[in-house]
Amino acid sequence: MTLHLSAVVAGSIKSPDDACQIRQFRHTDFSRGMSPVVLVDHFVMTGPSFGPHPHAGIGVATLLLEDSTGEMQSLESIENNREIRAGDLHWTLAGKGIVHAQRPAGEARLHGLQIFIDLPEHAKALPASTSLLRAWEMPVIQTVSGRIRVAAGSYGGWQSPLQIPEPLLILDGWLRPGASMLVTMQPGWNAWIYAVQGDLGVRARHRSKGAAPLPKMAGGDPDFAVLPAGSAVAAGATPDGEEGVLMLMAGRTPAHFVLISGPAADVAAGSRGVSTRAGQEALAQALAAYEGAETVPQGVAM
Repeated sequence: MTLHLSAVVAGSIKSPDDACQIRQFRHTDFSRGMSPVVLVDHFVMTGPSFGPHPHAGIGVATLLLEDSTGEMQSLESIENNREIRAGDLHWTLAGKGIVHAQRPAGEARLHGLQIFIDLPEHAKALPASTSLLRAWEMPVIQTVSGRIRVAAGSYGGWQSPLQIPEPLLILDGWLRPGASMLVTMQPGWNAWIYAVQGDLGVRARHRSKGAAPLPKMAGGDPDFAVLPAGSAVAAGATPDGEEGVLMLMAGRTPAHFVLISGPAADVAAGSRGVSTRAGQEALAQALAAYEGAETVPQGVAM
């Protein structure tokens, strides 16, 4: 296989109001494929900022980071309300459609990522549902290199108990200064890597075993990226060949990162990277609804 790294992206800063600060990353920001991830909001929220809004045809993962204080209240039109706490992951399968609102429950400082995942066609037609994975239920891998929480999928022989319709890996990790870790990349999968805190190096190796040293190249190394805090990179693996591997490395200070990886959802079987028109149209509709092109009338029951 061949692994491709995108350019490093700092994201755009959005402030809906004084109670919420967001650093946003869209799939169109990256020169290489980001699918199945289509949008990520890195937020700090201290008060209600968003009213009820609709989602359809996507999955939404809300990962509260461990330094959050207080609770997030998630109100759902399917009457499955929940309280989300530090370290928890809340999963919404929007499917045919759902209306929800997420806001602080009383005094709180909520720090986390809201991750929008494109779904294959069969999952877009499923009834809406939600689930909550508590922090204490997540496998935690502690090594000399650092600490990794497996929020979704499997890593290092550990499997998250979160049940989702399609394969997806979400890692929330800390690396000690100078330490590194490896993440296998399957053929046809993409990954999105975000530096929450500290500088993070990302090295792409095109084979997980027996790979020759990568040659030095004038004018920059296309297989290596340095992510300052608040920036992200996307990595795409071609659908042919052996497994590849991403090496994540901390700089002189501890590095906190979030990695999301999965098979591209907007690619037709056998098309070798060609997006389907129907998938792109459904994705555009889902993002338009989120960004306020469609609003929920007053009085809608939650």
